[in-house]
Amino acid sequence: MKRLGSIICLVALIVTMTANTCFAAQTLKIEDSYPVDGQKNTTKENLCVKLTFNEEVGTKDIKKANSECFKITDENGKKVPIKVFFDPDDLKKVMVLADTTKKLNITDNTEYTLTIDPAFQDKNGDTLDKEKKISFTTMDQAKGTKVYMLMMVLMFVGIFAFSTLQAKKQAAKMMGDEKEKEAPFNPYKEAKKTGKPVEEIIAEHEKEVEKKKAKEARKAAHEKRKKEDEEIEDEEPDNGNYKVKRPRPIADGGSSYITGRKAEAEARIAEEERLARRRAANKKKKK
Repeated sequence: MKRLGSIICLVALIVTMTANTCFAAQTLKIEDSYPVDGQKNTTKENLCVKLTFNEEVGTKDIKKANSECFKITDENGKKVPIKVFFDPDDLKKVMVLADTTKKLNITDNTEYTLTIDPAFQDKNGDTLDKEKKISFTTMDQAKGTKVYMLMMVLMFVGIFAFSTLQAKKQAAKMMGDEKEKEAPFNPYKEAKKTGKPVEEIIAEHEKEVEKKKAKEARKAAHEKRKKEDEEIEDEEPDNGNYKVKRPRPIADGGSSYITGRKAEAEARIAEEERLARRRAANKKKKK
């Protein structure tokens, strides 16, 4: 009985130790990556993969060994020269970057694969349970350029169409305004719209028509005078004399000469008034 109990205890101890070892070996894992596995249209310039683990993997004692656990290959299995950087502010983060100091041949629309060796470990000595791979495909630049050009063409076509439509609307509006101006006057329609008596509407309309005619007449007269003045100014002298078509004041010729007739007339009137006052005063004294 004692022997059976000892055997059971020994088996339980072995199972417990084995379980702990198994779980401990599987604690390290990738929590996040960019690009993610299977991602399309990644940039080929500055080709890189950013990884975030659940444990610190960039401590001083394991950094060098972990750097040798990465490789990037193309579709044909050809290796891409890389550099591995550990984030000093967050030792859980790693960036695997194509080494631009060496000759690179990163092509469009090509699948590349990052492989992480299962020996990759964290600060506790825990490793990956198996080899990890993240595949991604670079962007097809030629196709992207075509799409971009097509979008630009569509944008310009849209702008042109919108501008044309706006121009047509503006033209239609102007034509409508002209038609509205040319439409015959309907006093009954205006009376119905404004609520005013028809007689008042007709009187207001006639007043507006007269104002418009007077304005046009003034404008026509002004234009006529302006035209005549221009013709007079353009006439050449004949034997030293200028011909004019109508009397013009001396000021129009630029003269500032004053004849003195107005002053003489005013002085004469003032003298007559003075004499009249004097006669009236003398007449009063005689009485």
